Amino acid sequence: MKFTMRKALGVAAAVTALTVALPSPAMASDSYHEMNTGDAVGGGFFDYSGEATFTEHGDIVKICDTDEDGHAVKMWVKLDGPKGPTLYTFTRGGEGNCATRRASDGGVYNLPENRYIGFLFCRIRDGHESECGGYRFYNDH
Repeated sequence: MKFTMRKALGVAAAVTALTVALPSPAMASDSYHEMNTGDAVGGGFFDYSGEATFTEHGDIVKICDTDEDGHAVKMWVKLDGPKGPTLYTFTRGGEGNCATRRASDGGVYNLPENRYIGFLFCRIRDGHESECGGYRFYNDH
């Protein structure tokens, strides 16, 4: 009986140590953010014209046009929130086409740390924006 109890305690200690050592899914995703813009054509509840991500580690902003609707997608990266001063913009058109900006590109792409970064992500056609989504994330990595 002592061997069984000792073995059980050893297994329990190993599981506890492994659980503490591995990051939880919430911890792993705290610096990764997803964004999207809607589809005014009426493709459905989750049918987006564009999808974007912001990864705080490396200040990586990626946008993709995900709908063959004749519209492009445009991202405004801003200080403090989606209505703050614009740091930079970029556009991508054509279903399946993506573009990425990152801190290693230098200049305005190296976003300030310990500050809110805003994103305004829209469908765009002939210079007119529609179906915009506004986002704000704290950049602390």
